[in-house]
Amino acid sequence: MRVLIADDDPVYRSLLGDLLEQWEFEVQCTADGQEAWEALRRDPTIKLAVLDWMMPGIDGYEVCHRIKQDPTKSHIYTILVTGSRLKDEIIKVLVAGADDYIIKPFEPLDLRMRIRAAMRIINLEAELAAQQAAGGEAMTGGGDGLSMLE
Repeated sequence: MRVLIADDDPVYRSLLGDLLEQWEFEVQCTADGQEAWEALRRDPTIKLAVLDWMMPGIDGYEVCHRIKQDPTKSHIYTILVTGSRLKDEIIKVLVAGADDYIIKPFEPLDLRMRIRAAMRIINLEAELAAQQAAGGEAMTGGGDGLSMLE
C-alpha cells in the first residue's frame, strides 16, 4: 500500500519513512504541504497520508482539508502529526477532517497501532466498494448503512 509522508523536519520525515518501509509500506516522502498536495493529485494509488500539521506554505491542516473536499481524494485516510497537546488544537485537527492524529514525540508502537487501525478501515472501505460495484448490498443488508449503529 502506498503512503504519503509530508514533514518539513528531515529527521521526522526520515524516521516516518524508515518505520513505514520496515512495516512493508511503499512510501513517498515530501518536504512540505505543496509537494504533498501535488503528489496526491498525481498519484491515485495513495491510500494513507501522514501529514505534519505545521509546515511552511501549505500546512498539514490545509492539505487535509483539500483531501476531504475533493471527491476523488476524500477516501484517503489522513493522520496529522502535531507537537501540540492542547485540546483545542487537537479538535481543530479533527475538524479539518483528519481521521486520526499523533503527538510528537511519539513511540513507534503508538504510530504502528494507529496505522493498523487505519489499515482496517481502508480495507473495509475497499471491501464495501467492491461489494457495491458488484451490485451486492451493503454489509447491513441495504438501506442507508446506518442500521448497524442502531
